[in-house]
Amino acid sequence: MNCTNRLLIKGGKVVNEDCSQLADVFIEDGIIQDVGLNLVVPDGAHVINAKDKLVIPGGIDTHTHMELEFMGARTVDDFYTGTKAALAGGTTMILDFVMPQKECSLLQAYDQWRNKADPKVCCDYSFHVAVSWWSEKVKEEMKTLVEEKGVNSFKMFMAYKDVFMLQDAELYAVFSHCKNLGAVAQVHAENGDLIVEGAKKILALGITGPEGQELCRPEEVEAEATQRAITIAHQANCPLYIVHVMSKSAANVIVRARRQGNLW
Repeated sequence: MNCTNRLLIKGGKVVNEDCSQLADVFIEDGIIQDVGLNLVVPDGAHVINAKDKLVIPGGIDTHTHMELEFMGARTVDDFYTGTKAALAGGTTMILDFVMPQKECSLLQAYDQWRNKADPKVCCDYSFHVAVSWWSEKVKEEMKTLVEEKGVNSFKMFMAYKDVFMLQDAELYAVFSHCKNLGAVAQVHAENGDLIVEGAKKILALGITGPEGQELCRPEEVEAEATQRAITIAHQANCPLYIVHVMSKSAANVIVRARRQGNLW
């Protein structure tokens, strides 16, 4: 065994979700082998003195968008700069999104995102896959992604009309399929139809700056969609994850649904 594959972090305060304790951490081949006081480890391990320091597990960022092209813009970070910055801040894994356009193959989109990410990433990563349309082909490709590609979560949109938005019947079908596959269903919950109408009013007033984003998205637009998504998922008996909740009104809907047992 090459001794460079062995690392001993000694004398720090190890912080876990349940408690903090003074301990050594022995790592071999990138895997934590032992945690405890005064560990006896094989000779040649590289030792890091962590006295008076916190030893914290790497973070997992479950919602990133690297190299995403959307509505005429592109996110600043690619998979290299984004994951390099993540590691600098203590995040050791990201979950990004494969974003197929309507009528496009989920499997082909997955391969395209893998080809973008694999040569560049500096940390562990995985993908959620967006479902922007519904058909028997999409249904089969979701099954293939789960069984052969290791994907275990899918994201649906109630916003971005004519781009990513699904109708209620389509949401019900996707939620039901996620339930059968054992995959996590995620939803971006905003009323896409009302946002389009709100945007028309804002543009008619001559407002074209970033403030228009908020003005055409009042809280009730998110709260209504959040309640609707919860209702549809409950009817499909599907666990639901509502992403980036932005308003108190939507948060209150979620709290009430959890108390009633209608949201996992």
